[in-house]
Amino acid sequence: MKLFKSLLAAGVLTIGLSSCGDNASTTETTTTADSTAGAATSAADDAQQKLEANKSLVKDYYQALYGDKDSTAIDKYVADNIKQHNPLLKDGKEAMKTALQPFLSNPNIQKAKADIKQISAEGDLVWLLVKDTAPNGKVFARAEIFRVTDGKISENWKVAEQVPESSENSNGAF
Repeated sequence: MKLFKSLLAAGVLTIGLSSCGDNASTTETTTTADSTAGAATSAADDAQQKLEANKSLVKDYYQALYGDKDSTAIDKYVADNIKQHNPLLKDGKEAMKTALQPFLSNPNIQKAKADIKQISAEGDLVWLLVKDTAPNGKVFARAEIFRVTDGKISENWKVAEQVPESSENSNGAF
């Protein structure tokens, strides 16, 4: 009988320990799954924060340079080796400063709030659609794409067209 009780106790102990082991494994699996889901959510949150930071940087740059006519915006927001896709501008920050000096110093071009109609971002690219009124009163639709690298604008594409007075549709340019 003593042997039977010992075997019974050993069996109960074995079953109890295996249950704890399974439970620990389940807890470990759950914790790992929760950590993985948390890391994925955190990575998505980080990516979204970066997109928002890039959009904010581009909006601030555009307002400072083209709205406020602040020449220091180039040093603050633009990478030294900016690559231009606008055929009227050479690559590089210094070339950009030289090319934009007539605009920045022209007293006939008043400071104004940049009229950004659309802004979007994906990866390291930010797109703007801007309504711009020239000193002669002509209205232009400008689409600009900026690449942001290490917190600076490192590449720029610009396309512009004059908005006609009448349109074949009711959609408008913006």
